Amino acid sequence: MHELISISVELIVGLFCLLLLTKVMGRASMSESTPFDFISMIVVGDFVSDAIYDPNTHVFKVIYAIFFWGIVIYTIDLITLKFNKTRRFFESQPAIIINKGRIDRNVMKKNRVDMNHLQMLLRDRSIFSLRDIEFAILEPNGKVSVLRKSDHEPTVRSDFSLQAKDVCLPVTLISDGVIIERNLDTLGKTKSWLMNELKNYAVSEAKQVMFAEWRDDEGLFVQKMSN
Repeated sequence: MHELISISVELIVGLFCLLLLTKVMGRASMSESTPFDFISMIVVGDFVSDAIYDPNTHVFKVIYAIFFWGIVIYTIDLITLKFNKTRRFFESQPAIIINKGRIDRNVMKKNRVDMNHLQMLLRDRSIFSLRDIEFAILEPNGKVSVLRKSDHEPTVRSDFSLQAKDVCLPVTLISDGVIIERNLDTLGKTKSWLMNELKNYAVSEAKQVMFAEWRDDEGLFVQKMSN
């Protein structure tokens, strides 16, 4: 019974200490977690879990551990505010992953991002085609900020009294130099058809292509590997 009471007290104390710590970290850290914030949460969570399951850990040790870790986090936040150069180490830096409509393969490699992951991040921003993008920035929290091309900025067709237009879902045919055969089958197309289309872009083999997609209303879009 005494052990259950001890665990309950440690849980309640740990909860309130963590709530206090999140307030110290600030709202930005809670809503958009950076790698440093992620590590901080893991460490603090480990403190609390150890206190619950280790009978030799007293509740005051939990308070001290969380309090000390909070001071460390707060100190680092102050350092990054005062000294701009330290932000690169603690917070990482945004990276331009699409520059003037072209995917930067070096940035993708550096940040361990493949084409599938990039497309997933863009779909999360309601962007289903790379041809719509002028600039895309990979943020430290892992999300992507996008600036669309001027002629792809969202508008309401009724504002211009335009007739409604069918929506076409883009289909990826080549990703990182590899032909996605299942998508070709979905379109009812063949490899020979695709290679024939690629000749219009001075492409002789699929590995020369970084990304290629098909849209019924606009046809094939191809971006070749950068040198």
